[in-house]
Amino acid sequence: MAYSVAEACKLLSIGRTTLYHAIKSGELQIAKIGRRTVIRAEFLRAFVDSLPTKDDAEPSGQ
Repeated sequence: MAYSVAEACKLLSIGRTTLYHAIKSGELQIAKIGRRTVIRAEFLRAFVDSLPTKDDAEPSGQ
């Protein structure tokens, strides 16, 4: 239902700095439980779904 920052990093195979950059830029939403930051499963899925695909990253005409 919700992942810790460490769990989300492990699932996405990214570092904490990259994850916190996505949070700060508004690309990834978070929730708070007291002082603890958690990422709800639906927020993580929406973040992954918003990432460009390989086809999106290739220049057109090639």
